[in-house]
Amino acid sequence: MKLFRLAGYVGCALLVLPFPVSAKSQDTACQLPRTAVEPAARKQSVTPDDLLRLRDFGGVGVAIASQPFKLAPDGKLLALQIRQADPVANSYCTAVVLVPTDARRKPFVIDSGGEIVATYSTAYGAAEVPQGLPKSPLFRWSPDGQSLAYTKSFPDHSELWRFDLQDRSIRRLMTTPVDIEALAWSSDGSALLYSSRPGRIEALEKIKNEGRTGYLYDERFRPLYSDRPLIAADVPLVERAIDSAHGKAIPFPSDEGQRLASTTEWPEKAVAYASYHDKVAWSAPLVNAHGSKPTLNVRMNGRVIGCDNAVCTNVHGVWWSGNGRTLVFERRAGVADSRTEFYTWKPGETSPRALLSTADAIFGCELTGNNLFCAEETATKPRSVIAISIGDGTRHRIFDPNPEFSRRLLGIIQRLEWSNAFGISTFGDLVLPPGYRHDHRLPLVIVQYESRGFLRGGTGDEYPIQALAARGFAVLSFNRPPWFALSGAPRTGTEFDQYNNKGFADRRSNLSSIETIIHRLVDAGIVDPERVAITGLSDGAVTATFALANSPLFSAAILSTCCEGPFGFEIAGVALDDHYIKGGYPSTRRGDREFWELDSLSDAPRAKAVPLLIQASSAEYRMALGTYRELRHQGWPIEMYVYPDEGHIKIWPAHRLTIYQRNIEWLTRKIGLPEW
Repeated sequence: MKLFRLAGYVGCALLVLPFPVSAKSQDTACQLPRTAVEPAARKQSVTPDDLLRLRDFGGVGVAIASQPFKLAPDGKLLALQIRQADPVANSYCTAVVLVPTDARRKPFVIDSGGEIVATYSTAYGAAEVPQGLPKSPLFRWSPDGQSLAYTKSFPDHSELWRFDLQDRSIRRLMTTPVDIEALAWSSDGSALLYSSRPGRIEALEKIKNEGRTGYLYDERFRPLYSDRPLIAADVPLVERAIDSAHGKAIPFPSDEGQRLASTTEWPEKAVAYASYHDKVAWSAPLVNAHGSKPTLNVRMNGRVIGCDNAVCTNVHGVWWSGNGRTLVFERRAGVADSRTEFYTWKPGETSPRALLSTADAIFGCELTGNNLFCAEETATKPRSVIAISIGDGTRHRIFDPNPEFSRRLLGIIQRLEWSNAFGISTFGDLVLPPGYRHDHRLPLVIVQYESRGFLRGGTGDEYPIQALAARGFAVLSFNRPPWFALSGAPRTGTEFDQYNNKGFADRRSNLSSIETIIHRLVDAGIVDPERVAITGLSDGAVTATFALANSPLFSAAILSTCCEGPFGFEIAGVALDDHYIKGGYPSTRRGDREFWELDSLSDAPRAKAVPLLIQASSAEYRMALGTYRELRHQGWPIEMYVYPDEGHIKIWPAHRLTIYQRNIEWLTRKIGLPEW
């Protein structure tokens, strides 16, 4: 059962819950690295510890519209939060860092960043589903650029702080028992505006009181996570204001509400928006079809100017230049959106001009002067901040939080593109052991399900790609093909699910892509067909179990979440159960045997019993119990570990390192080569 599509969920309230809440942070701020690192006389292979201790900033994922940092109004500084895991202390250090956009100047720490708090999603109407991703802080510069307001998260409260550039002072302005979900300065800088959901405290108290007479079992329950109803997701946002100098509560300015709702002026369904005086640019789908790609539009001089050039589709970022004459836009392109492209365009005057096209992931951009400042990840380099010239597209690095990583010896990376039996194309990155000479076949580990950006550990970050390559494995970082339903024109999310699930079309498409590339790697003499392991979390885990149930190509598997089956829907709760039934899953066990023989690993009559490792979180391991019991009694070599205080994504550093190491050692025992 696929509980999440990771990109689609946001954090919610910080409440005292029976779920994972935070990974403890150290009291001291993270230390920044030296700007210059001596080249290594002899590079060492990547270890799990190297990957775990990388300094991270911004949220997980490489969505173009994400906000990994905040640029000051004058364009001279950008603010971000660094976090770094310490598996020995089982905690994180954090730091609020100001990075000069002039690369000749050094970044500096102004404060610690609070604790690393795991987010909750608002999946299927409930507000307390433990997602597990680190919550991102909010940064907002004052209108004059001389002060920075920022949030800190803690297990039972959130704080709002202020930093002043003139005297380098910091002070806490406010503490609130719930999350601050939006933050802005008033237009004159005298007030800070924020929105939160204080009603969740009352809602939780109401649920506790209801327990005195017993809970009615209804759509509020998620038995997988809790033995009480969860708070509803629709608790309203409340807008409030404080004096920006001292933090005293003041009436909310009636004419400032739009400053908190940044998308109020956006056209319907727009995914990107920029304005300059009377000029407006936006990107939105042209047709009413679920998942259709957004197209660029401009309104100026009272009329809408469409762009009929092919490069004006799939646009996810737009910016006006300082004089308002030129529009800069960013789009996804290539096989399965594998490439990032930038263009400049003078609407009504010229055709779009190509600025940059790359397989690297570039996202979270902000424009000032002649430069776009963006986060960048390459296949071989962790996240950094770069500047892109809007004149010629050249890039230069502004801030590298992990210069030491350049001293590590990396595996050989090959970008592969191919099509499956359905005619749907996708891509992946094949990582081979350092120094591999193509003189012997390698065991293959398939890591899912997105391969954009730095090749760290796959979705969920549990399979250390470079460390596996260093141990003699070929690793395929597999990017799932576009959803099968997108080949049609589903009008709603329900139709989208129905198209995907009918005849298991999307799962068959995924499996066909994986089988196709395995055969090609075997035919190329790279992969040993008797030593192929598949891994996955969430959607990747469903792909993995469907593959095990319907294909003989796999010799071992590791699941970070488990598993779809008829016994999983009871524990998922009424709301999620109804969602899946609408999407095409059976509503009862009567007459559904054929369905589960294809989809459920424990019911699949043709599944080959292979070694299976399940590394489950405490929030989700109950979903695996039916499969574990069935396969154990069927004679499968199966083992399962449960990690306490974890959500869908595991966040505790000690757990993360253990998972890295256990996966490597387990795969080495099951399919590894003797000489490694």
